[in-house]
Amino acid sequence: MNHSSDLPSPGRRQRPDRWLPDGKDPQQTRQSKTLAPVVVYPFCSITGPDVHSTGFGTTGKIIYAFLTYNLAVTVVYTAINLPFGSLAALMTKNQTERGYLNISKMVFAFGGGMVVNAATLPLVKYFGNDSSAWQKTFLIYGVVAIIFFLIVFFTTKEAVTEEAKKAGSEEKVNIPQALKSLIKNKYWMILLAIFFLNSVVNAFIGVNVYYAQYIMNDDSLIGNLSIFQNIASFAAFAVCTGIIRKIGKQKIAISGVAISFIGYAMVLLNPTSYAVLYIAAIIKGVGNAALSGVMYGMLADTVEYNDWKSGIRAEGLVFSANSIGQKIGSGIGSAVLGWVLAAFGFVSSSAAQPASAISGIRVIFLYVPLVVFAIMFIILLFYKLDKEYGHIVEDLEKRAKRA
Repeated sequence: MNHSSDLPSPGRRQRPDRWLPDGKDPQQTRQSKTLAPVVVYPFCSITGPDVHSTGFGTTGKIIYAFLTYNLAVTVVYTAINLPFGSLAALMTKNQTERGYLNISKMVFAFGGGMVVNAATLPLVKYFGNDSSAWQKTFLIYGVVAIIFFLIVFFTTKEAVTEEAKKAGSEEKVNIPQALKSLIKNKYWMILLAIFFLNSVVNAFIGVNVYYAQYIMNDDSLIGNLSIFQNIASFAAFAVCTGIIRKIGKQKIAISGVAISFIGYAMVLLNPTSYAVLYIAAIIKGVGNAALSGVMYGMLADTVEYNDWKSGIRAEGLVFSANSIGQKIGSGIGSAVLGWVLAAFGFVSSSAAQPASAISGIRVIFLYVPLVVFAIMFIILLFYKLDKEYGHIVEDLEKRAKRA
């Protein structure tokens, strides 16, 4: 067997991307290589070479920005987020507990985003409002990030992994075989589609800026709507925590998609009414929280289904392959948005847009999300794992005892 293509399964610490340290195993001294870049690369990303002293010129700065940004987002973010994302599947097999873990993660993600949005410009101004001020601000964010990741590192316990070790079920899983098993895992494929489509619609949300600028003639509108939407999301997260045990993750996800659909459809009643836009933002916030609050918990449950169906358990691969789907969806969504706007005659450098471009902005803003959420609703109807999960876990436990 070629061990270079082997993926550790639950008896060992997971490495979602084979070439990266997992950042969770206390025995791995390379953990600092995963954590330290959280500070290093954000700092590099806003520390460009001096145009005059280095002779790089504007082109050199653009290349430097491209390389450091992609190192920060593509490499470092992946090195941190994939092990972090798969951690819930390693901490517990309980469906409800996984739901709580994911909701709490999303609450802090939303909260962290709001803090960064609110604090960045004041911090930059405090440090002098120049390039070094941006460096100092992001260095602070990097240090804070390392502190929080270290807290996670030292306070979480991979109970599922430890149980597998005690049961002597350590094994190696061949990556090509594991990928084939995922393709046959219908629930993982359903969630791959949901993550992909959600990334697409999030990319298309970029048109909101143009809608506010060229149709509502109010550049501040998007920021204000975001505040209302985020507040609604926080309230919805609390509600999801209270009902997840009673109705399950699939029903919450379907409800979230349906509520989001209603929020977008409501705008059709009066697309230029501030009252309608603000109410719709609140409804969208509730729908977004319901879906995002359970998506990763649902994904974690597919690990057990894959183990039960194919005998292959690979938490890291489940999350890393799904992450690729998200990135592809985001990339395709952003590209298609640009192509569609260009097809309608949008001119990015123009203060005024032709009538055709205005029509294109309206079409994307009003109708594209409705189509995507309708497709997501239909797909989620086929997700039945919540009802099957209890039997699957019991069957897996019986198999482990016989082994």
